Amino acid sequence: MKTYIWSWPTRIFHWLLVIGMVAAYLLAEEEELLNYHSAMGYMVGILILFRIIWGFAGPKYSRFSDFPIGLNAIRTFLADMKSSKSKSLGHNPGASVVMLAIVLTTLMITVSGTLLLASKGQGFFSSFSIGMSSDSLKEIHEICVNIVIGLVVLHLLGNLVDFIFNKKAGTLQSMFTGYKNVEGESVKLNSAQKIIATAGIIAALLIFPYSLINQKIDVKSEKTEQKIDNEDEDDD
Repeated sequence: MKTYIWSWPTRIFHWLLVIGMVAAYLLAEEEELLNYHSAMGYMVGILILFRIIWGFAGPKYSRFSDFPIGLNAIRTFLADMKSSKSKSLGHNPGASVVMLAIVLTTLMITVSGTLLLASKGQGFFSSFSIGMSSDSLKEIHEICVNIVIGLVVLHLLGNLVDFIFNKKAGTLQSMFTGYKNVEGESVKLNSAQKIIATAGIIAALLIFPYSLINQKIDVKSEKTEQKIDNEDEDDD
């Protein structure tokens, strides 16, 4: 029996987040692409905000209230992954913890990145300041990126374990089709959920071109600042 677990907004969010995070990471390698990196970061930020809202307003299996993150649930999951996974139609305990950690840490990445630009008088929030140095914000930004990389590795390992112990459920395929080979209650979006999802996804897609057109980042000043920093280090 097939059950509709992941509705289209959840699946679109998932794959857009994958694309956005990978693209932002690759674009960060070249300073000349800082505007593109920032624009992609805004898209990721909108996606995360949407997912947080979706965690309260979305259908059953996408809600945070459906995440079994209690100590007993996690202990049972670690003791017997096979039976524990079969009891979780949506996110199993392990996936729930990793998913929440990815959401929170990715939110920190977008916030720290935005504040980092602002500390240098750049970006949409150039006039905003929280009194932290650009070095501190950059360190927070990079630490959070490394944490997310580790969480993604755990996520991929979890998918591998699920494929080995619970292949019949079709968890991996469900992120494309929405259906799992399990018996349960299928989700159905109401009108309000469709409106929230449509608005969230469109906002995430539009922020990228909007940022490229309207956000002005002076890459030359970024290079000059880096050059000065390097010269100071050489003098030391």
